Amino acid sequence: MAIVYDTNRYKTKSGKKYYLSIDNTFNNETYSVYSFTQNSDFDNKTGTLMYTEKLRDLKKGATDDLINDNADLIDSYGSLDFMDTVRNQIIKGITK
Repeated sequence: MAIVYDTNRYKTKSGKKYYLSIDNTFNNETYSVYSFTQNSDFDNKTGTLMYTEKLRDLKKGATDDLINDNADLIDSYGSLDFMDTVRNQIIKGITK
């Protein structure tokens, strides 16, 4: 397993924090989004899993293919607009 954590901390407009990770293991290419509140949560990668999605299934506005999703947490972060923002961040990160 080769999980790579994005070293950036992100915030929504309302100030909620999150970070991203990518698992590029063959046949398991996914990314995950984690919420966190304390900086130690980010440093120790102990945030709360918001959702995981296959990299191949990056579709704007779609939630059907999410893996291990926390719908309440996604809604509190802004739901589809938030997810589309994260997807754009993942795409930019991969294509760098």
